Amino acid sequence: EKLFIGAVVQNCFGTDGRQCKTGLEVIGKNEQGRDMVKMSDAPPDKNGIEEFCSTPEYAKYCKAGHIRVLYMHDTDALGPAVARYYASKLWGGETYFMQMDAHLEFAPSWDIKYIKEVRAAKNYPKSVLSAYPPGFSQFGAYTGGTAGSRLCRCEFSTSDVEQHIIRINTNGSTNKNSPRPTQVAFIAAGFFFARAEFLVDVPFDPFVPWCFMGEEIALSVRAWTQGWAIYAPRQNLIAHQYRPGRMGLPKFWE
Repeated sequence: EKLFIGAVVQNCFGTDGRQCKTGLEVIGKNEQGRDMVKMSDAPPDKNGIEEFCSTPEYAKYCKAGHIRVLYMHDTDALGPAVARYYASKLWGGETYFMQMDAHLEFAPSWDIKYIKEVRAAKNYPKSVLSAYPPGFSQFGAYTGGTAGSRLCRCEFSTSDVEQHIIRINTNGSTNKNSPRPTQVAFIAAGFFFARAEFLVDVPFDPFVPWCFMGEEIALSVRAWTQGWAIYAPRQNLIAHQYRPGRMGLPKFWE
């Protein structure tokens, strides 16, 4: 059994001669207590794939086709939702599929444990594990084990940026001692784990350009109507660096 991981990573390599502008960096507060910002001075990103594949210890995985990459200009990728569609087309027939964000830490044996967890769900093989991972600030020795979040709540956003759409949210955590994963209502686009048949039944939508808020609602509805049930994992085995603006590392909508 093999696992296919789909990841969308936004980088600025500065290879076209233009300066990388990676967003806004908070530099202090004004007299009203509001953030003062400037264009980030962060240097161009390193190409992590090239770095990984040029390391003798790991080069064999790249040569064997275990690392598959599609480079696209951000104006062609059309935002994270469509980019996930392109990334999913690199699937090579592996048994399981995991969609994830960048900037993650993994607990030991996370893949084996997630396979056991998805198989323990009541609706397996049409079961999906999904949660908002816990955050972290500094990379280190992550061991996992905290209870997974339950994506069971939704509300209308009050933010003008999100145009008052329905936004999903957590409603507590799972019981780590439950005999099986707890069923929930929604899928988190930044992390879910399922059998790879999910990509056949619920392919990513290539017709949602620049969609951010709303992607998870649509994905959840499409999964439900194709017979897939969504579950919160009983424990977190990955953690996400949510990268606040004060780090000079902006989020997509900035």
